[in-house]
Amino acid sequence: MRDTDTGRSGTAMTMAGFGLAWTLFVYSYYWKRTVTTWGDFLIAYSPVALLVAAIVLWNTRSRWVSWLLRKLDAHSRDLDDMAESRVGLWIALAAASGLFMELMIIRLHSSYFQLFAYFKNVSLLSCFLGLGIGYATGNRGRIGTPFVPVLLALQIGAMYFLRYQPVAESLQSPISEQLAFGLRQPREVAHLLTVYGFLIATFIFNSMCFVPLGQLASRLMSHTDKLVSYSWNLAGSLTGIGLFYLLSYLWTPPPVWILAAVLSLIPFLIRRRSFLVIGTVSTLSLIAFLSVQFRNDQIDTFSPYQILTLIVQRNAPPEIRVNNVYYQRVLNLGGREAGSPAVAKLTDHYELPYYFKKRPADVLIVGSGTGNDVAAAVRNHASRIDAVEIDPAIQQFGRMLHPESPYEAPNVQPIIGDARAFIKQTAKTYDLIVYGLLDSHTLLSGLSGVRLDSYVYTVEAFREARSRLKPGGLIVMTFSLIRPELGKKLFLMFEKAFDGQGPIVYHTNYDDGYTFLIGEGIETPHASIAPGIEEVTERFASSRLHADPSTDDWPFFYMPQRTYPRSYMLMIAVLLMISVLLVYRWVPAPGGTWSGPCFFLGAGFMLIETKAITELALVYGSTWIVIGIVIASILLMAFLANLLVMRWRSPHLLSAYGLLFVSLLAGMWLTRSDATLPLWVSRLLLTFVLTLPLFFSGLAFSAELSRARSVASALSSNLMGAMLGGLLEYNSMYFGFRSLYYLALGMYALALLASLSHHFSSGETRVPAGAARS
Repeated sequence: MRDTDTGRSGTAMTMAGFGLAWTLFVYSYYWKRTVTTWGDFLIAYSPVALLVAAIVLWNTRSRWVSWLLRKLDAHSRDLDDMAESRVGLWIALAAASGLFMELMIIRLHSSYFQLFAYFKNVSLLSCFLGLGIGYATGNRGRIGTPFVPVLLALQIGAMYFLRYQPVAESLQSPISEQLAFGLRQPREVAHLLTVYGFLIATFIFNSMCFVPLGQLASRLMSHTDKLVSYSWNLAGSLTGIGLFYLLSYLWTPPPVWILAAVLSLIPFLIRRRSFLVIGTVSTLSLIAFLSVQFRNDQIDTFSPYQILTLIVQRNAPPEIRVNNVYYQRVLNLGGREAGSPAVAKLTDHYELPYYFKKRPADVLIVGSGTGNDVAAAVRNHASRIDAVEIDPAIQQFGRMLHPESPYEAPNVQPIIGDARAFIKQTAKTYDLIVYGLLDSHTLLSGLSGVRLDSYVYTVEAFREARSRLKPGGLIVMTFSLIRPELGKKLFLMFEKAFDGQGPIVYHTNYDDGYTFLIGEGIETPHASIAPGIEEVTERFASSRLHADPSTDDWPFFYMPQRTYPRSYMLMIAVLLMISVLLVYRWVPAPGGTWSGPCFFLGAGFMLIETKAITELALVYGSTWIVIGIVIASILLMAFLANLLVMRWRSPHLLSAYGLLFVSLLAGMWLTRSDATLPLWVSRLLLTFVLTLPLFFSGLAFSAELSRARSVASALSSNLMGAMLGGLLEYNSMYFGFRSLYYLALGMYALALLASLSHHFSSGETRVPAGAARS
């Protein structure tokens, strides 16, 4: 066994040791109780099983390691033979497989455990780390593609199982700076170690899953021209994105994603029957395991955004959970029991807006969910109701389950779309705008930094809503406040949006809700609204509470105050150390696989990609379709830039970077500008200006790729740099998203300096004529 294999086995043993230690710790902390179910039994004794398995595998390694290495050598030779014909198509397939699995894993992580929606980059960065290591090591040694189905089965199966166990409740909220509705936050040392241990173990294991995928693409790309192979890689990546978003559009469950992912690898495994059998058995076993129902009272639905869990129990209304966290109950407030005390308490909560607006003509409900707010508007004789819900699956639950059938009412117009975008784009005005449940607190897309509710609760969003009110119109928002500081935050945001006018606040009877009402000429009614509903405006108007209003630049609603995210930074420091260790162990000769310019270009590209997605989402809406189109457009920009470098001479070094800096500065100026333009003009202008830096960044990268020692060195360095950019993005939680421009400018400046240093040392400032041609 060579040194690299020894280093990798040492890394694997380190991973196994860390995972075993974490499991033992969790066992000692959480399972000091009687084992009552088979799930309890499996978790309680898993440390022993893991230890026994590790000892057996290690002591019998002489029997199976040599056989495995021979098979991997044969598999690597098969890949070299495949590359002799149609290498471009094989590169595209490998890239499509890698990006498809990247999107799949990111989606599954945040679906099974909501903590990945808070540490939104951990899953993505672990994919980057694995792919980067794979690209760096793919040109030499053995290719581990046959391990991918097995590793995926182990990872996804373990997460699916843990989702239903008691420890899952402790693995939902990992941070202290940002509040989480109804979730336990880590305060005890044992809880912190459990959460962070789980994150670290997932980061390491997932990165190992993606190493073989990077090796596969790198090995195939080494058989043709660098720029040509990069074009095929980008084309394949676009295909992978398209396939995943198509399956999301069809509401397909994870078994379909997993089957598609493994099928994309079959052409690379088909020549070796043993690997084909192992992959097939692993995949079918995982799919069978995912079909096991650990709870008979719940049904999971994977919408384009998230996992929705419908819980149906006797003598209780149906309950909807989003990413395993309570979201909403489907209530019947207009039936036979409408006069009972329990139902009257809920009715008072939902009908509070109509004590102020009797029989409103036009009502807008944003975040209409399963239809409780819509039903209240129908019961109170609203003439016309627009009900906006971003997730089609949630609205579908309402259509199927709501006993009052509010979405079928003739005066209700159901709308699937982003609330902020609808308010910005509509020309209608309303007597009443009601904010429903927009606090699902989940990820919209793994490749964006956008949460579903981020840009609904900002000062600018409330100003836009105000502009859609008729004279005397009213905005009503009900929120279950975790801490009074969040109420103060909402109070300040309304106050700023309404030029100093503060809202009236009521404490209602349902889910500890607080209702904020604001509009022209609103006054507190003299008569009591309903028993138990208390006017508490002074509680949030008090100067004793401190909060920072959320804005489009700093849209972190669940952070009461602008605080530097120490919890995030601690995790980032740990992940950086782990990443350096893994790169050191897996890449024995970093000098031959390192490109400074490509590294910093990757960091800058990641920062600008995040900024472009967030800003374009504000213009077009934060729907999954918009985000998918934006991400695909970003890859298309890189493809066109690479095509330009292929067809013509590589641009002058200073010209490429100069255009990049100018386009970044133009984007900074435009997003700060207060100019009022027609909607179609602002859309066109922003789309052009915000995507232009991505084109010039792709131009600079393709130029660097043409000069690099190999495609492996350029792409591995670029992916490692993207990791740095993803980690730097967390600074926006304190400095705001606009700060990403300055960070990106710094990264691109370092890329230019690294490129100048290299070319001046070699006496070049331009690639020789023809060097960048295909």
